[in-house]
Amino acid sequence: MGLKVFPQAWTLNTSIGYALRVLGGVDGEPMELASPGFSVYLTISWPSPQGFTRLLRSLEPCVDFLELGLPSRSPIYDGPTIRMTHREASSHTGPWEAMKLLAEARPSRPFIVMAYMHEHPLDRLLGEASRAGASSVLLPDLPFEYPDMIEGYVDASRRMGLEPSLFASPKFPHRMLEIYGRHKPLLVYLGLQPATGVRLPARMLENIGLARRLVGDTYLLAGFSISSGDQARQVLEAGASGVVVGSHIARVAMARGIEAAAKEACRIYEAVHGGG
Repeated sequence: MGLKVFPQAWTLNTSIGYALRVLGGVDGEPMELASPGFSVYLTISWPSPQGFTRLLRSLEPCVDFLELGLPSRSPIYDGPTIRMTHREASSHTGPWEAMKLLAEARPSRPFIVMAYMHEHPLDRLLGEASRAGASSVLLPDLPFEYPDMIEGYVDASRRMGLEPSLFASPKFPHRMLEIYGRHKPLLVYLGLQPATGVRLPARMLENIGLARRLVGDTYLLAGFSISSGDQARQVLEAGASGVVVGSHIARVAMARGIEAAAKEACRIYEAVHGGG
């Protein structure tokens, strides 16, 4: 498959030799996600508006795409580290200010926006994300709090020039994952919950394989508590298309600074793509 012309001047180094998956993009332009793929989660405007832009730029060379969270005062489906980043970002930046900051930053990698549906009018949220250049908006509370609105979200996303992304947990009903696959989303995000820094439990890896069978060829992105290249490879070998790392990168940034966080992301990126 040849390279396409990407929005936002996104380019890929094909020397690594990994597969590319064609997916819907901004304003109908072609967008491609790497499979295997590596993503980092950041809360927009954390640790500060300027610090976010610096962290974003430092990470871009070592990710295939990004997941960028709208600051939330009630991030009920996030872990303690990411909740802390939401709390700090929300203290100085409102959600629409954050979206403006994102639009001005114009990430050089494709990105999805993560937000909580209970906090925002859906049409405005999708419209603002589309104008900021996002490919999709992921709503982790949608299937749990508003399951009857999934189809409406899918339709509204596509009307706004976005592709839907859908969240699932390891205990998610099999029937719902099959329904997800029929919606042909940009990706299904499978939230894992292992302890950090240890080999993933066999049952967790089996859940990834089961999710893969249920969603068919849909891009399956796995995250939550992945903190090493070894863990990332385990998840990919179990059936995920890509992995996302958030808390671990935030903790490194807090403890050792932005440069160290970028180096850690690069190490995991290399592990995902067959190096290191």
